[in-house]
Amino acid sequence: MIQTTLEITFSDDNFADVAVETNADGELKLQAELVSFAHLGREHARALVQSLADGGFADDELRFDGSSGGMVWIAASFLDVRRGPRLFFEQKPRDLRRIGKDPDVLAARSVLEVLRALAGKRKADADTAARVRATAALIARAAESGYVRHETVFDVSLAAADLAWGTLEPGRGVPPWASPDDLRCAACGSRELEFRLWPSGRAALRCCASCGAGLWFRAGRRPRSVPDAAWKGSEKLRDDLRALSKSSSKETVSSGEPVAGALLADLRALFRENGWPFSDVRGAPVLFSELSGILGRWKFYAQVVEEQDLILLYSVCPFRVPEERRSEVSEFLTRANYGLAAGNFELDFADGEVRYKTALQRHVDGLDAATLRRAVRANGIAMETYLPGVGAVITGTAPVPALERHGGAA
Repeated sequence: MIQTTLEITFSDDNFADVAVETNADGELKLQAELVSFAHLGREHARALVQSLADGGFADDELRFDGSSGGMVWIAASFLDVRRGPRLFFEQKPRDLRRIGKDPDVLAARSVLEVLRALAGKRKADADTAARVRATAALIARAAESGYVRHETVFDVSLAAADLAWGTLEPGRGVPPWASPDDLRCAACGSRELEFRLWPSGRAALRCCASCGAGLWFRAGRRPRSVPDAAWKGSEKLRDDLRALSKSSSKETVSSGEPVAGALLADLRALFRENGWPFSDVRGAPVLFSELSGILGRWKFYAQVVEEQDLILLYSVCPFRVPEERRSEVSEFLTRANYGLAAGNFELDFADGEVRYKTALQRHVDGLDAATLRRAVRANGIAMETYLPGVGAVITGTAPVPALERHGGAA
């Protein structure tokens, strides 16, 4: 078990001292600190929103004017239990009587102090600071978008830390206690596994790139599949957080209200006219929905670029491309794009996301429901047509045969 403790001690003059201790070293220590901070911050994202939006630490509203000192003690224990990873989290404000402040105000101030401490304690380690700030931004956006609820706090914390970690260094290594043969999908036998962050020296969490199963590996134990319902829920949340990070500005944090704009308002009206369910991506001019076909379901986004009178439609491939196959998939998509007239495929080399993009220009006479309907249908058909080819390349088929097999033109 890895345990991380945080002690935030406030003095009479509003100075705060943060002590961080973890019974691990190296990357495991950094990962444990990141998840602990994410779990602390998820309930008090207002402080993170205010801080990030102002480009610094805007804690003027959280000062303890003329009050005595006190402490907030936090402990996060990462448990490698049989059915899957668990986090035991404790938070105890101390000496509140002497502080004379609302516990929520104290906790919000604590979030900012821990953010300041973790982002700045290794001045020479720019990656660590970047990961902490990225985690803070994801937690803030998740809370504003309604993703943080009692039953999701663990998944939100772990997903935010995982995405922030993988943005700079997508981990694909084999744990020191395992051999490559040990890391095999318990459901389909595949060895193509995607990294999922879990701070432990004796266990590892992975996602099967072939069948999408969640996998739980422990030293000296047979691999187990994470219960399907729980895993699919956590993976959907992870994908939604990734979409929030890609759709929102990296320099600002939203106000928590749906973005306004004439073109976006028209797009909402057209979605309703076509009878399509959708939700707003808070803080971004984006509508989220889903498309489906005989091969399953996938996420669909419509993004507005107001200043250019442009609507971008995205079908997102339901699985990620493993790092070692991204060059081959890139060739496959490049060949596919050569024969496409209405849109194009894109591959994010950082995380393996594949999406198909269609651009719609609003002209003087506007955009009607039928035109949008045809564009969305064509967008979905393109994803469904080439989805088997992407899967074939991931599993080892060369790009050209995969393209020919599934009806594409080179």
